[in-house]
Order: sequence, then C-alpha cells, then structure tokens
Amino acid sequence: MNCIKIHTVKDSRLDGSGLDAFLDNFEGNVLYIIDVDSYNKREMNLKTYDELSGLFELWIDAAPRRYYDVMDILVIGGNKAIIDSNFMRDKDIEKILELTDNVILKSYDKRRIENFIMFGGKEIITSKNLADYVNTRTHIIKGGELCLWRD
Repeated sequence: MNCIKIHTVKDSRLDGSGLDAFLDNFEGNVLYIIDVDSYNKREMNLKTYDELSGLFELWIDAAPRRYYDVMDILVIGGNKAIIDSNFMRDKDIEKILELTDNVILKSYDKRRIENFIMFGGKEIITSKNLADYVNTRTHIIKGGELCLWRD
C-alpha cells in the first residue's frame, strides 16, 4: 500500500517546527498538509503554501468552505485541494469540478461520494468500510498516513 505521511500546519509552523527545520527533516516528493487553523475557522496558511510550492507536490487539506477557497489553494501552489464534505455543499462541489480536476473529496458519507463521482470527481479519501464500494481512485487514512486503497 502506497502511503504519504500526514503533516499539520498551524500558525505557519509545520508539525510544530519552523519552515527551515521542517525542510531539513522532510524526505519525499508529496507533502500532505492539514491546515489546523483553517479547520478551526481561522485564515488558511496561504503564505506557508506559497513558500512550499514548487518544492513538493502539495496536497492541501484546509477545509475550504467555498469554491473560491479551493481556487485560492490551487493558485497559490497546491497541486491537490482536499475538500471535506462536512464543510462544502454539493452545488459548490459541482461548480469546483466544472473548473478543475485537481480536487480530492474527503467524505465518509456514501451519498456524498456518489454525488462527487456523478459530478465528475475522480479521487476520494474515505473509510476502509466504504473504500471497497467506490469505483474510483481511493485513499484511506491509516495511522497518521494517507494510503492508496485503489488506483
């Protein structure tokens, strides 16, 4: 199973470290970031994303609530914007998918996953229980890592 370690950004600090210290210890090509500030209804760490863009393939999980939040993530340098079905309505997800394929839905709701795929979504993060029923590129979160379940 191909897995990517999940990292956090809070107050512009990556895993509690400054950018230089984080970069000295990071090995890999893909960087998955959960923006703790954004999940807590604070501003996204756009400056941090910008500083990391071009260094890695960035997968940014910042709990975007509007379609233009997703566009901000992608424009600033994110390669994939993770959208959480708890924070975004289906009509906004449909609008996003009309503009870009560079999104991954994180959802544990079978209906929301089915809608995402129907709208043209190609990649999801879900539970191990739902992963077997989804016919698209699927990841699960396992022990602090994002692991490919089905390609």
